[in-house]
Amino acid sequence: MEVQGLNLSMSALITVAAVLVVYFILIAWFGGFFTKFSKDVNDFFYSGQRFAWWLGAASMIATGIGSYSYLKYSQQGMETGLSSAMTYTNDWFIIPFFMFGWLPIIYFSRVKSIPEYFARRFNDTARYIALVIILAYMLFYIGYNLFTMGVALQGLLGISMYWSIPLVTLVLGGYVTFGGQTAVIFTDLAQGIMLYIAGGIAIIAGLVALGGIGEWWAWLPVTHRLPFVHLFNDYQFNTAELFWGEALAGSIAFTFMNQGFIMRYLALKSVNEGRKACIFNVLFTLPFSAIIVGAVGWIAKSLVIKQAAMGGMLEGINAIHIENYYHTFLIVAWECLKQNALVFGFVVAALSAALMSTVDTLINACAAIGIYDIYKPLIKKNASERHYLIAARWMSALIALGGLFLSFSFIGMKGSLMAIHYKGIMLIIPALVTTIFLGAFWRRFNTKAACISMVFGAVLTFVTEFSPFMTDLLIDPIANFVLGAGLLSKKYIYMRALFGMIVTALVGIIITLVTARESDEKTKGLTICTLEDAKKIYKGSDRLNETLGKKIGHLEVEFDQSLKEDEISVSNKTMEALKAVTEDMIYVEDHRWWLGGLRSLHTKAAQAHNKSDSIIMMNKKTWENGLFLDGKKLKIEKIF
Repeated sequence: MEVQGLNLSMSALITVAAVLVVYFILIAWFGGFFTKFSKDVNDFFYSGQRFAWWLGAASMIATGIGSYSYLKYSQQGMETGLSSAMTYTNDWFIIPFFMFGWLPIIYFSRVKSIPEYFARRFNDTARYIALVIILAYMLFYIGYNLFTMGVALQGLLGISMYWSIPLVTLVLGGYVTFGGQTAVIFTDLAQGIMLYIAGGIAIIAGLVALGGIGEWWAWLPVTHRLPFVHLFNDYQFNTAELFWGEALAGSIAFTFMNQGFIMRYLALKSVNEGRKACIFNVLFTLPFSAIIVGAVGWIAKSLVIKQAAMGGMLEGINAIHIENYYHTFLIVAWECLKQNALVFGFVVAALSAALMSTVDTLINACAAIGIYDIYKPLIKKNASERHYLIAARWMSALIALGGLFLSFSFIGMKGSLMAIHYKGIMLIIPALVTTIFLGAFWRRFNTKAACISMVFGAVLTFVTEFSPFMTDLLIDPIANFVLGAGLLSKKYIYMRALFGMIVTALVGIIITLVTARESDEKTKGLTICTLEDAKKIYKGSDRLNETLGKKIGHLEVEFDQSLKEDEISVSNKTMEALKAVTEDMIYVEDHRWWLGGLRSLHTKAAQAHNKSDSIIMMNKKTWENGLFLDGKKLKIEKIF
């Protein structure tokens, strides 16, 4: 497969390949550096829940942009214009449910995975039904990302996907296997910066080639300036189905059941830090990312139209011919960068960064499920932390291998990237996202209803994909009601997700209402109306102290071996400033803010000492657990 309109000379190919190799080496080294920060399995998957909001939020930039994003959204931007940003900007309505419901529930209850939540909220049967669905969801994403990167590399460098995909998998699988969540967060932070820089370079180069923003807007067709496309003309991309399918089911799935994103929030030092990261993600990351990945497609449309009107190539660049819109990003970047192989190599490396930053998160997330929901409860219940850490690394390697094999199944599939992507996702997610929502926000929802509705909803949704009769019988009425009669096509991609959610919800509600109510004790701390119980479970005490205090910095460490490993002692004046009392949860970190909590830990306040206000006392083991350094001062704050 070759990229039409992208003619790289041998020297250019060598330069681009060299930049990619250097990038792979650097990112593998950078990720491997953080191996030393994974002391146990909790560090490996959740980084000890120590990070600041800005580090989690910044690392989510790269996690949310996959290798397919530049290609898919540039293609969609070329075809439909500004409306390509719709799928990045429709999460707003679900965010309050996440910030004030789902996030505190999973954080305070200390669940390690979504299937574990199902085990505690319902039973083990529900756990393993959820496990099958969520693994299918995440493995789909891993395989899809690897596939799109393989196609791009084959078109650019002529390397067969059967060679390029295993090579990329080997690199990213290596640093995730050994570095864990900390390596993922910090490599994603670096790659997020790289993604924005590379995307910015491509956008600026395109605008310069056009003659500025004014020229871009003047040559952009009116139909491409609209924020939404036609309600339902194109079954692959239309406003009505995107809302009822992708915005509803897809947004809930990405926010509520994407184990990779959930783990990113669980790696932060508190729920409040998670809320800050969430707000930043919605107000900045998603809208800005929509521009970064889609704008080259918008620019490409103006370039092609202006070029045609001028009767040939524009000044300073070769003529741009895009026969396959899938290659829009690559062709426009190559020509607008005036075939500068070095800079173009950096942009192509950004595609690799997009792949790696998404897949490393998903590999780590799948491995967490493998350990906490399969290995630990079913194979080795009472092993040492070191044993589980080694098992987690083996699990990461196996997940990477599974994603590699799955990626080959996408080769030869027909349809646009958007259609292939959402057709798979919309089949998988409806039953699980609906059950999560009912379980978290309706205390009466019971185990029998959860298990039956999940299985029934998932099976029936899949059946409609392969049975035209079932599609006519079950999805047509919903589609006609939502979209209106007289549809141009019955190739439903997004309506199938709405159907799956409706069926799952109806079955779950009916069964709940006709069966006996379960004990309230079973749901304590696991629903929105029991958040106070969840906080007490998290703290390990019935006494909560949520009075806001000050953050205290520039504290010097003195060791006191009479203190327990999970205790610290500060002066009475410092305790008053913190608004803390004995047994309150305290967060201790290196005073250097730019570490983002890399060297930190949660502990409890012991009785105040009588020494200087600038002294914090702790056991030597506590100091080691926090990964603190000699001579570096600390700062503290009360959590509650």
